[in-house]
Amino acid sequence: MKIYFSATQNTPYQRAFVDNCIELLGNSGFEVFLATDPYISNQSAFEQTMEKDGTSVASDETNFGKIEKNPFANQVFNENYAKLAEANVLIALLDGSQVEDRVACEIGIFYGLMRSDLAKKGILGLATDARCLRRHDSTYGINIFTLGTLEEVGKVEENLNSVVEILIHWNISD
Repeated sequence: MKIYFSATQNTPYQRAFVDNCIELLGNSGFEVFLATDPYISNQSAFEQTMEKDGTSVASDETNFGKIEKNPFANQVFNENYAKLAEANVLIALLDGSQVEDRVACEIGIFYGLMRSDLAKKGILGLATDARCLRRHDSTYGINIFTLGTLEEVGKVEENLNSVVEILIHWNISD
């Protein structure tokens, strides 16, 4: 079973937590693809240098010109979308004061792919943040539309061991 793990990875502690999740899932026998952005710490992906009157000017220093398409964004989208399309399951880390925009987008994309791909098993949300867990009896503090999308084809779990148990069941059900 191929798993796409969607999670915010902007800080060292987030990356460490995600790495531990990936390791546990891999040790449980699953093939896991981690949604990545190789440019997360590369400022050049966010600013483009342009010429104005023979002088190089970074795009964040002026409103002189906009690039038509960001080649870095295009690369990240295409690489991750291909893996999302291959996956049988999406695990979405829901931690934070709100679901990270990339994670919410990937929930929507995977839900759309599920509508025509019977090899896709479902979406599992992972909520471990105290802000989520305080509201576990209602919405986990998640945008209601995002939660509804996820719960239409899966559920939210509060620890990775419960996620692994569900994955094992889904894998046996093949």
